[in-house]
Amino acid sequence: MDVEPRMSRFRTLGWKSFLGVAGLALLGGCAQVGSPAGGPKDETPPQLLDTEPPIGATQVRPERLVLRFDEYVKAGQWRPQLLVSPPLEGPMDVVVRGREVELTWEAELRENTTYVFQFGDGVVDVNEGNPAQNLVHAFSTGPHLDTLAVMGTVRDGMDGSPEVGSRVLLYPEDLPLDSVLAGVAPQFVGVTNDQGQFSVGYLPNGAYRVLAVEDANRNYAWDAGERAAVGPVNAGAGDTVALALVAGETPGPRAPYLSEARWDSTGFVTWKLSERLLPGDSLSWVQPCSVELLEADRDVVRAWGWSEASDSLVLQLVWHHAPLWPKGEWWTDTVDVPAPRMTGLSPLALKEKPLGRWMPDALPSLTWSAPVAEVDVTRLALTVDSVPLVPMVEGPFPSMKSTLGNPELLSWNAEVALTVLPGALKRAGESEYNWPEDTLDVVWSTKAQSDVAEWVLRLEGVDCPGLLELSDHQGVRMDVVAVVSDTVLTWPRLVPGKVRATWWGDLDGDGVWRDVDVPTWRAPEPVAKMEAVELRANWVVESSWRLDSTACGPHP
Repeated sequence: MDVEPRMSRFRTLGWKSFLGVAGLALLGGCAQVGSPAGGPKDETPPQLLDTEPPIGATQVRPERLVLRFDEYVKAGQWRPQLLVSPPLEGPMDVVVRGREVELTWEAELRENTTYVFQFGDGVVDVNEGNPAQNLVHAFSTGPHLDTLAVMGTVRDGMDGSPEVGSRVLLYPEDLPLDSVLAGVAPQFVGVTNDQGQFSVGYLPNGAYRVLAVEDANRNYAWDAGERAAVGPVNAGAGDTVALALVAGETPGPRAPYLSEARWDSTGFVTWKLSERLLPGDSLSWVQPCSVELLEADRDVVRAWGWSEASDSLVLQLVWHHAPLWPKGEWWTDTVDVPAPRMTGLSPLALKEKPLGRWMPDALPSLTWSAPVAEVDVTRLALTVDSVPLVPMVEGPFPSMKSTLGNPELLSWNAEVALTVLPGALKRAGESEYNWPEDTLDVVWSTKAQSDVAEWVLRLEGVDCPGLLELSDHQGVRMDVVAVVSDTVLTWPRLVPGKVRATWWGDLDGDGVWRDVDVPTWRAPEPVAKMEAVELRANWVVESSWRLDSTACGPHP
């Protein structure tokens, strides 16, 4: 036998500041009430069975709304979720009695007015906290109920997939954008379904600014970092043309930091960066410092020259972010540098070396586990195709990496052998050449020209500027080319495997692809992706790709 939960009562004041919302049709489904312990989890939201007055009623002037559900519910978070259009003056109360929610108010209703109540996620079931979906109630105090709607879809700008569960916010056409950005509550609200479709109903005749947001914190506003899609600023209620909104990422607040700070007796110091450095990024001290920055490795920051006296220094790093696009702008972050803790001295070791068949498009390097101050080239032996060469080791020092500068190492189909004799390297912070203890042999070969592939891409249907990106099967960028018209692009030295072309529309021709920008009310520039192409060694693969001309359509 069900035991009725204790009645709960809530009260709030100051609803004058809330603007209204609009509704979607209530979703149907089966409820799963009170699952026994150990049984399947109840994932079905409460279903609305009945209301007083009925949804869509006209010529009514109620003093309360009653919502009846198919299972026990609670409404502890109803206040920030409930939006009413037009807003009601004075306090409102909610009383929950088992399966029933009663909303009351003291304000006098206007004559000949449609009132819309949207509860958001404010009503949930008792067992699992599943919120009732699209819970909207509307009635009219006059003979006419507003029934116009704004309809459309919201899709991801990258792959066209539907944006599910986005909140579609409608603001009065004449509301300044600054007010929207400041978080003023929308006048009407809808939610996208599993197809990315929305229909915001119960609208009076008028025009509205349309914004779709991820709304992760459920505050009926866009916050920096939330996915968003901007729509028209004057969408007409009742228009029969469905809106097509394109969603994208928005930059959120950033606060990068350093952690896991440690140093050893040689003065070698490392920190862990909270985010990865991207190709082209660099670091520098805010103020000149005797501690020398070394090559960073993904999210590890390295330096040399730390001492006990350095612990008293107040240091900051400038993180210089390289632009992703050819004509993009650099930007920076400032990061506080914590003093490191002393750790034991770890042995010097070879961490990375040329392996297998090396593509001869860059000089090979050896990477060490700690900074090396000097290399005694008389203790190195280098041969290319059994021909002895005088090793050339490029600086600067101290460094985590030793690059071999002999131009013969860029030859095709070459066999390379490098011998590092004992005592060839001096570790930074030490006075003697003392590594390695035993002879170290490193051998590799370079690829033959028959090992690589050539890709010829014929790009057609280019009706507006764009950026053509070439990436490998892991999505790593290999090239970016600006295109303004139909063209033929050739890449003659590619490693066999799958490659992909992506066209990033550059409609304003500024050399930068831009995602959605809510503060300037700008939709993302278009993107088109070509199917992956398989490249084989010693093959020339020719492909044609015709862009969809609609990608160059109107752009807000």
